[in-house]
Amino acid sequence: MSFIFMIKKIIFSLVIFISIELVAQRPGGSGGGMLPEGIVKGVISDSHSGKPMEYANIVLFNVRDSSMVTGGVTANDGSFELEKIPFGRFYLEIYFIGFNRLTIGDIRVTPNNKLVNLGLIKLDPAMQSLEAVEVTAEKQHIEFQIDKKVVNVSQDLMAQGGTAVNALENTPSVTVDVNGDVSLRGSSNFLVLVDGRPSVLQGSDALQQIPASNIDRIEIITNPSAKFDPDGSAGIINVILKQKKESGVNGIFNLSVGTKKKFNTDFLLNYRQGKFNFFAGAGYRDFNSGGRRKSIQEAYLNDTTRYLFSAGDRKMHRTGYNLRGGIEYFMTDKTYLSFNGEYGEFDFSHGFTSHQEEYTSPESLKRNLLTQNNSTRERAYYRLSLNSQHKFDEKGQQIEVMVNYSDNTNNSFEDQSESLTDENWQIIDPNPYKIKTLEPGEGTNWRFKVDYVNPLSEKAKLEAGYQARIEQSKDDYDFMFWDMLINEWIENPLYSNKMEFDNDIHSIYGIYSDQTKKFGYQVGLRTEYNYRRIINLKSETPALIDRWDFFPTLHLSKTFDNNDQIQASYTRRINRPRGWSLDPFVMYIDAYNRRRGNPNLKPELTDSYELAFQKRKWGSLFSFEAYYRYTTDKITRIRTLESDGTFLYTFENVNNDYSLGTELMINTSLWKWFELNVTGNLFHYRIKGDLEGNMVDNESMNWNIRTNAMFKLPHDFRLQINTSYNGPSITAQGTMEGFFMSSIALRKELFDRKLSISASMQDILKTAKWENTSSGIGFYSKDIMKPNFRFLMFNLSYKINNYKRHRFNDQPEMQNTDMNVDDF
Repeated sequence: MSFIFMIKKIIFSLVIFISIELVAQRPGGSGGGMLPEGIVKGVISDSHSGKPMEYANIVLFNVRDSSMVTGGVTANDGSFELEKIPFGRFYLEIYFIGFNRLTIGDIRVTPNNKLVNLGLIKLDPAMQSLEAVEVTAEKQHIEFQIDKKVVNVSQDLMAQGGTAVNALENTPSVTVDVNGDVSLRGSSNFLVLVDGRPSVLQGSDALQQIPASNIDRIEIITNPSAKFDPDGSAGIINVILKQKKESGVNGIFNLSVGTKKKFNTDFLLNYRQGKFNFFAGAGYRDFNSGGRRKSIQEAYLNDTTRYLFSAGDRKMHRTGYNLRGGIEYFMTDKTYLSFNGEYGEFDFSHGFTSHQEEYTSPESLKRNLLTQNNSTRERAYYRLSLNSQHKFDEKGQQIEVMVNYSDNTNNSFEDQSESLTDENWQIIDPNPYKIKTLEPGEGTNWRFKVDYVNPLSEKAKLEAGYQARIEQSKDDYDFMFWDMLINEWIENPLYSNKMEFDNDIHSIYGIYSDQTKKFGYQVGLRTEYNYRRIINLKSETPALIDRWDFFPTLHLSKTFDNNDQIQASYTRRINRPRGWSLDPFVMYIDAYNRRRGNPNLKPELTDSYELAFQKRKWGSLFSFEAYYRYTTDKITRIRTLESDGTFLYTFENVNNDYSLGTELMINTSLWKWFELNVTGNLFHYRIKGDLEGNMVDNESMNWNIRTNAMFKLPHDFRLQINTSYNGPSITAQGTMEGFFMSSIALRKELFDRKLSISASMQDILKTAKWENTSSGIGFYSKDIMKPNFRFLMFNLSYKINNYKRHRFNDQPEMQNTDMNVDDF
């Protein structure tokens, strides 16, 4: 506990130091020592679209000596307000990347004119005609906002030709292991949204299916408000897909080819005419990967120790396609209606050949086994969504309605054979043991949601909403073995089962927010009623959950005179167990391993606290975050040694865990041709509970660091170099080792930037690996996975009619995924 107290003390000291340093600052150039009393305000908009411009820069200068008096950036509605202005004459400069700089002169603040309202100010986009080439500004790869991190995927050369998982590999707060599994601040329990709506798939599976070329940006929200679903104890990953809203026909086509049998292609077309916008897209992906795995198992059986050494090659193959399209109808300036849908199919096949050497000490058994396994998981899904928004006459008052339906069918196949061999791995058993499993399933998901916003004053507003989620699924599991006597497959009822899963969740929420000068706050409460029923063929009574949960949220913000911001927040989140972890029947894995779910699992509840601070200085952005997470009833995957010498994997609510850490992020441009992003995460992790009657109390200091360097070379070349290191960590029953990765990419723009070509190489030094140890009563094991990550990708992207995303979306906000401080 002394270490945790020390970390808390350090964080508290840093916050106090930062606050004192900021409060001590005063606007320069006040002139003559006069007391600051005046206010200068206004609203900035795009002259072409009419949309308000967020984060435009405003600087006020003294006419007498051109010294800077104060400055700031616009809020999400384009407004700004400069306070504590001394009496005198000033001029204002307004600028935003990609727009012409604007100067407003002869601003007079006097005792009789303390409030100067400049009204609506329009900025013109910067167009520079160079042989019909349009010059526009580039976004940064990662933007740090006070409530979230935004990853602009188009600026990440490494992600081209990959998926959302590849785009997240170089993202703060996110780690991706060698198997492509994503974790958010060390937790795999996060919610995936696509355009603000829940994904048909979950977690890493959902991110693996979204081509990076279809993504505009990814938002990382670690402490969302009560408006969002509380699922995912670590937070939300919101994937915003590319859209095009300008008139006429436009689109984009992408093609990627890589070594080791990798291929990906997709396109997106848009057509807008008058009040209607139509869009359609499709994609196909075929990726092969693999690696080598080694493991050591020791089982302590009475006075005998059994050793099992295994090694073999693993091959993985992902293939699939998706189709999506929709229509948007802008009925009036205040009413919007859209209908869109998606259909997709994908297969994931996995195969390995393992050489196993088994012996006991004292020696009574020694044998060699050759195990061959091939499995395929197929899924077909579709999703339909109807969305509508209406804005009332009162500014800011609106109502949004969403109806979403999704359906999926699954089929999984697996066959496995185990053969005795000699020491040279030559098969000596003419009748190997053969098994196969079939696992068909299907599921549906209805979601109905209403969100209402009512402004109570210029700054205060009340938000409320209701949501219903109705989920149903059915899964069968058939286990068969090969009968050598009759040469037929025979079903084994011991390992066969059927399960039905019903899950209804009804939610209501309310949020009140207000802002007084430089201080803002938001208070929210969400409550959910959950009824869950599991019917199992082998259980006499269904497993039920019938409960209410409450999820309070609190967000506080303080803006200083120099426009630096600090924010504190608290949220409560939940991680509900998935169907496969609840199924209580025993599943056969191989001769040494079994798996069983637990229908009595309770959901995890997480209390999350965050403190965030951002400062711009020397042309750089510095972002500091401190966080603390406390999880009760943590769902833990455990392994036990059974009396017959086999291992049983199951799930239990056996632990509480604690994470206390800091995250530092720096974006800087040392030279015009060089940009550097550095992020580091340091946190103390502790897991505490009771496992099989024994107290578990493990802790570790975890850290990771990554760098992203971008070089702007002559003739429209871009060079990107990434490095990352994930430090070691602990689990309830063991440890995980750290690993290092590095990648490089080069891109060239051609034909007035309509065509871009790039090449990238992953894991240049071949250092990626996954290594962990596990131990418990009667066993010890160690696993090492060395993936074949190093490969070359060649990518091509062509823009139809100079496709680019519009700077300010013409579409009304259907899902307010932004939670800006200025909304408080």
